[in-house]
Amino acid sequence: MYAPPKPVTPGEVLGVAEEWVPGYGVYVDSEGYLRASVTGVAEYDARSRVVRVRPSKPVKMPTAGSSVVGVVYNIGHDVVMLDILGEVSLQPSPKWRYEYSGDLSGGIPISMITKEYVKDINDYYRIGDIVLARVLNNKNPYHLTTKPPQYGVIYARCSRCGTLLEPVNPRSMKCPKCGNVEKRKVSVLASSKLLRINLRRSLIRYLS
Repeated sequence: MYAPPKPVTPGEVLGVAEEWVPGYGVYVDSEGYLRASVTGVAEYDARSRVVRVRPSKPVKMPTAGSSVVGVVYNIGHDVVMLDILGEVSLQPSPKWRYEYSGDLSGGIPISMITKEYVKDINDYYRIGDIVLARVLNNKNPYHLTTKPPQYGVIYARCSRCGTLLEPVNPRSMKCPKCGNVEKRKVSVLASSKLLRINLRRSLIRYLS
């Protein structure tokens, strides 16, 4: 061990990328610093040059079949990438369950966006959209699908004025302020007041 284990909290600097490799519970920020992504104990392995954080509490992670909420951060030619934030229970009624610990991401391949033929991904998702998706595997980064009608966009902002769009039908949303209509793959749960209220509390930093 490089140093005695020490308690750390999310965001705490653990080293620099030139000297250490990030292990579990560690990420590299834009300036090259290694930071803790969970609360726990930092452990340094001098032989492998890996620093990891052993969580102080059991870490909740997505599993195949989980319904998760994520924010679109990148759109490629054939995949939509999401930062996965937390889990939603859909039965008996939709509600927010909990936020995940650590940095989790997932991809929706173009073939898993919808049951119809997709010519342009931007007609279904845009960067910044908040999406409800289903997890298909048990490993990060996760494989996701939004084919079933309950999955898709639940929050999106108007590209003209920034106001939250309102669902019109499964393929479009409308701005209540300027009247702009935009194409999306809209979840049938986007209008669920229960889901929207619970998510607003947990995702306020993404909606402000």
